[in-house]
Amino acid sequence: MAKMTWQKWVKDAADPKRAAHFLDLLAATSAGAQLKNFSAEQIRILVALFSGSQALGELLVAHPDWLPVLEAGGLKFARRVQGFQREVEGWLKPRLATRDYVGALAEVRRFKQREMLRIAARDLARLGDVVEITREISDVADVCLNTVWLICRQQFHEKYGRPYHQDADGNWQQTDFCVLGMGKLGGQELNYSSDVDVLFLYTDEGEVFKEPPIGTASRERRLPAGDTGENRSGPPGSRRSQTNHQYFNKLAEAFAAEVSRTTTEGFLFRIDLRLRPEGDAGPLARSLDSYENYYAQWGQTWERMMLIKARGVAGDAGLAAEFLEMIQSFRFPPSLSADVLREVAAVKDRIEREIVRAEELERNVKLGRGGIREIEFIVQSLQILHAGRLPFLQTAQTLPCLAKLAQYKLLADDEAQQLDAAYRFLRDVEHRLQMEENQQTHIIPEDNPSRLRLAKLMGFRSLAEFATALKLHTGNVRRVYDRLLKAETTSPADTILPAEFDGAEAEWTDLLATHSFREPETAARLMKEFAEGPGYVHVSPHTRELVRQLILKFLALCPKRVEKRIDYGNGPRSHILSDPDRVLTRLESFIEAYGTRTALFEMWNSNPPAFELLLMLFDRSEFLAEVAIRTPDLVDALVNGGRLRQHKTAAEILKDLRYGLNDEDQFLWLRRYHEVELMRLGLRDILGLADFERNLEELSALADACLQYAVEVVLRKNKIKTPPFVIIGLGKLAGCEIDYGSDLDIVFVADAKMKGLATFQRLAVEVMDLLSRRTEQGIVFQTDARLRPDGEKGLLVNTLDAYAEYYRQRAQLWEIQALTRTRPVAGELKLGDQFQKLAARLTDFRNAGVPTGAKVKTRRARGRSGDRRSGLPTCVTPDWKKQIHQMRLRIEKERTPRGQDDLAIKTGKGGFMDAEFIAQALCLENAWQEANTLRALERGRDTGILPDANRLIENYRRLRRVEGILRRWSYEGETVLPDDAPAYYRVSVRCGFVTPGEFRKALAKWRAVIREVYAKVFPY
Repeated sequence: MAKMTWQKWVKDAADPKRAAHFLDLLAATSAGAQLKNFSAEQIRILVALFSGSQALGELLVAHPDWLPVLEAGGLKFARRVQGFQREVEGWLKPRLATRDYVGALAEVRRFKQREMLRIAARDLARLGDVVEITREISDVADVCLNTVWLICRQQFHEKYGRPYHQDADGNWQQTDFCVLGMGKLGGQELNYSSDVDVLFLYTDEGEVFKEPPIGTASRERRLPAGDTGENRSGPPGSRRSQTNHQYFNKLAEAFAAEVSRTTTEGFLFRIDLRLRPEGDAGPLARSLDSYENYYAQWGQTWERMMLIKARGVAGDAGLAAEFLEMIQSFRFPPSLSADVLREVAAVKDRIEREIVRAEELERNVKLGRGGIREIEFIVQSLQILHAGRLPFLQTAQTLPCLAKLAQYKLLADDEAQQLDAAYRFLRDVEHRLQMEENQQTHIIPEDNPSRLRLAKLMGFRSLAEFATALKLHTGNVRRVYDRLLKAETTSPADTILPAEFDGAEAEWTDLLATHSFREPETAARLMKEFAEGPGYVHVSPHTRELVRQLILKFLALCPKRVEKRIDYGNGPRSHILSDPDRVLTRLESFIEAYGTRTALFEMWNSNPPAFELLLMLFDRSEFLAEVAIRTPDLVDALVNGGRLRQHKTAAEILKDLRYGLNDEDQFLWLRRYHEVELMRLGLRDILGLADFERNLEELSALADACLQYAVEVVLRKNKIKTPPFVIIGLGKLAGCEIDYGSDLDIVFVADAKMKGLATFQRLAVEVMDLLSRRTEQGIVFQTDARLRPDGEKGLLVNTLDAYAEYYRQRAQLWEIQALTRTRPVAGELKLGDQFQKLAARLTDFRNAGVPTGAKVKTRRARGRSGDRRSGLPTCVTPDWKKQIHQMRLRIEKERTPRGQDDLAIKTGKGGFMDAEFIAQALCLENAWQEANTLRALERGRDTGILPDANRLIENYRRLRRVEGILRRWSYEGETVLPDDAPAYYRVSVRCGFVTPGEFRKALAKWRAVIREVYAKVFPY
């Protein structure tokens, strides 16, 4: 090639003087003859390399035999990792076979240097873009790291033996190991002088043996998670040298030392191990279980972002895949609070303040304003917020993810394009800065000659053009970064809550006392434990910040005491906690039962309504709080599964129950299902997704389905196809008014034609036992069959004819009154229809006021004797209504606690039993078969029979709601308000009242109206 061709390319080079210098040096080597035959393209490539890198120029001059790797045809296309692997395998296997470890390690260093020379030539000659270049560098790193791993592993096998662990059956298995790449290595985005960030992982804790262990170890000897086995001995017939934990930490140390060691052949990579759990304080290598426990308990936001790029780079690929699957929900959580953006911004602010010098902020292309790190933070922040729900965002690489973020409208198209262009530009600048001296630098030089050389290497003719492009790209990045991550860098908790707990006890006590905590000192201690965990648990700053946000949400639900009065704020009174102290205690118990504090706190921060719902649950129902603590995943499953908005009929519940027909333990299945469904209904109630009447209807549907299912289970067990009886519901069950903790009043009725009445008794007992026997899981419903003929002395199952005879001849008036509320709920429902017809005849009191023996003149008599009253039970007399009134007064006197009439909302004067007696009297007088109290009252209103019906109905509903709130708390048949002042206050708040005084006045007003209407219906 003519000398003038060389001169032309040297003249146009970014650094002509350096290019000419290295050409002269290379010409004086053994490669000088080859230069004379170089094509114009080969000259361009070589001049670009010398202009762009002092270090690589020196390397080529030192190794002129490497010149063929810069052949123009070979540089047109990127090499693939498979080609690298085949090349290395060709010389590695023979060296491993002969134990030539020194030679193998020297060769891998030469391989790395030679390939970096080739890649840099492609880069500087613009034969590959930034994506190709970073991928090639990363592939070279993978091959080098895996080669060092293979060499170190073989050395350790020879020196110490092989590691083993026990599987689930107690059998010994060889323990695998892998190296996980993080950061740019994991994302296959390495630059020329990157550190390689790695983690070391092994399968399980175990032991190392010179010879394979013999036999099967006992299962008791299997090492639990966290037990590294330092004090354990090996199985018989084997010689143990050390534990897996010791072995793999030594192996990791040896690997890291070899990778970073500098020799005459150069060094491979600077290795950074600080991203491991606990940083420099933590072990180099951990088991899979150990990593899982760490990230579940203490993982922080920056670790989520770090793990986005995790990838197996050496060792066992299957183990690496298992690790990635294990951390999937941690790095890509299904939900996460947007507060994470504030955390990321705080990290970046700290970098700018503490790591990057002020004068370098505009020149540091990685960590400075508008730099590479801001692009990475933008992408990774959006990934951890959304990739759990959008799997296509789950990628380790920046540029492909930018395109996906735009596709899912998480970034505007123009923003994604600007960030893409900026990333490519800044990575190109970074590469040219680093390849100059093969140093890890990201800072644009201050001196003009160096800056001008950099500008020319970037393809600009002047410094001004380069500066303009740099400002454009970093400005675009900073604008997007500020929009997403800098909107709010100060946590609201920092302005409201004391900064710490230690030393600020008085501040916390005052704050909690202001928010209605009865024992603020105890509450402050519990709040500290909530935020910092038990004393033996390490809690990260990230977790503490999550808790501070939750504390704010907690306090927002507490009534605030201001100048001896309570301020409920602007929120609905139904969302005010009545007992913050108890809620806090329950919350701590729930967290302890749940286990993984950080994951729980992140879930609550990302879904504040779920956290508030749990607090309201703890405040509104002691019974359901206990269920939630016992099964801490239950509430989350119901909320996230969308099941709270379902309204289920008895038929739908029965269909669910039948899925468990083949379960061996029907007691367990039925109780578990009932517990879940009861929690679902309780949450619907607390959230207001079902009004009070709908809630009663749904609880009653659950009772109906459980009764029918119990019948089916018993019949199946006894191999009976057709139900031999019908279960008749009475009282609240009949009226579909079952409340929390209600007993099920039932009777069993058989057809007189059926034989085996004695057998039916046993079947009925089995049905009741299946529902009512108390097991470790509790009961389903308490069943009560004492309303049957002759009560507890009578047959549990009797025939329809026997019921008819009893009611007509021997029943008391209150038993006939009870028949106004009957409904077939399970078993042989056709027989149930016959019972309903019988009940209708028995409760038709339209002619009850006619004297005995009176004849019908205008229509045919119903009885054979022509007596208009002959169809009525013998207990019914013309003054039946007065008798019912007297019965009500007797209940009022005998069942109302002495001196507590104002607290007895059921049996006291004007209690809701008044309304129930009114409804039953209406049904008897008018031959209505309406078991539901409210519907009977509404029918009385609609027919114009019931005086002041609307006032009665309105106040009856209010009073029943109070009863429902009482029962929801304890799941007991509570019908008397507490006489203890603090407890009465709590009930007042749960019922939506600001003060106990207001609640007391409202109750008195409601009950006065009910008793007033009652007196009109029963004017005696």
